[in-house]
Amino acid sequence: MINGGEPKPTHSPPQILLVGAGVVGRAIAVDHLKSGIEVWMADQDEEILRRSCDLVLRQSDGVADSASPWGARIPLPIVHFSPASPAPAISGRSDASGENEADSIDGVAIGRDSVPRWLLIESIAERLDIKQSFFAEAEGWFDRQAILTTNTSTLPIASIAAKLRFPERLCGLHFFMPVDDRPAAEIIPHAFTNSNEGVSSPTDPDVVEACCRHAIALDKKPLRVRDAPGFVVNRLLAPYLNLATDLLCGGIDAESIRRAAIGYGMPISPLELVDLIGTRTAFDGGRIVWSAFPGRMDPSPLLPALVKRKRAGVASNEGFYAYDSEGNRVGNDLAPTAMELAEKYRHDSFVNFPHCDEDRINLLTELFAAAIRLEAIAIERDGVADAETIDAAIKGGLGWNAHDGSKGPVDGLSPERVKELAAQFPKLKSIQPLD
Repeated sequence: MINGGEPKPTHSPPQILLVGAGVVGRAIAVDHLKSGIEVWMADQDEEILRRSCDLVLRQSDGVADSASPWGARIPLPIVHFSPASPAPAISGRSDASGENEADSIDGVAIGRDSVPRWLLIESIAERLDIKQSFFAEAEGWFDRQAILTTNTSTLPIASIAAKLRFPERLCGLHFFMPVDDRPAAEIIPHAFTNSNEGVSSPTDPDVVEACCRHAIALDKKPLRVRDAPGFVVNRLLAPYLNLATDLLCGGIDAESIRRAAIGYGMPISPLELVDLIGTRTAFDGGRIVWSAFPGRMDPSPLLPALVKRKRAGVASNEGFYAYDSEGNRVGNDLAPTAMELAEKYRHDSFVNFPHCDEDRINLLTELFAAAIRLEAIAIERDGVADAETIDAAIKGGLGWNAHDGSKGPVDGLSPERVKELAAQFPKLKSIQPLD
């Protein structure tokens, strides 16, 4: 067990240390404060932390101070946020569906008067070496009761755990952008085995349980999924986002892409979603999925081109669209660099697309639906998650919502129609029949 075989400690809501004050990190902080949960946020760059602190306070009505319970033990600038309205005490054991089973765990009531356990949420650069080094240091900041989580969207959890003394303390806790508008989080336990010693040190079940409880405290459905390339949500996203950028380079206008995505049930344009995630993170996530499943898509050159031009999305105030200092989109037109690059990589794969506005939007909607449907089937087939979890991931992680409530994200398009689309667009790998 995580406390080295000693009697289980009293269960209680953990106190949160969030490391990483970038766009995603501050979104996680805002979501905690809106849920009435205090959080300490740290970043190695004091100026980034200061700017993020200002934005977090403006977006959450929280209050901040410099109180740190660690002193010099954690060598990072830290700010402490308190919510305007603290959350009430929580109770209950959670299952993966987000339901509470009881008002106590192992007969011990859960309440804020219990001795808290720390839960660290890492949201730093998406590089394996950086994350491994960070966690190797961070596990020494706490006693062995603490839980370590990573918000990685692209890296294997087991690989991050490989450098830890106690890898069983680590679990994936993956939030989705925009964090405060997505009612789900992926919980990804790992199955790390030290090949030299032949010792298996998978994520401790108590750690998984604590992560599920914390997701529920944030009013999110915990989605327990296997530690596999792309997990569930990113594996669904990769072909969907790649299809959108490919369509843009094929001469389909951004407004039609937006309208079709919303018509399918998505809350925003896939191009705007890339900007929220960050072009680099979206590129890295897509590359992971493509490397694992090369038959599912041909990567569009547009996204890496934006990365090379340092158009990071919301973080740099420009990606596919332009954004103000608060992260709000400025207008509906594509940003100049995105327009230039889309023209540079122009191709004629979609020259026979309908000219009628309604027919064009309907066909685009079907293409998006086909890509999501086929990837969902593949995810279930590969044993990454069951159909119920995949459905919850599409709705809670991608924000999908049928406008008329008459169909689901996967069953809204018939298998026969998917085959027709595959024949009509044979070069689109994301809608071709599965092997």
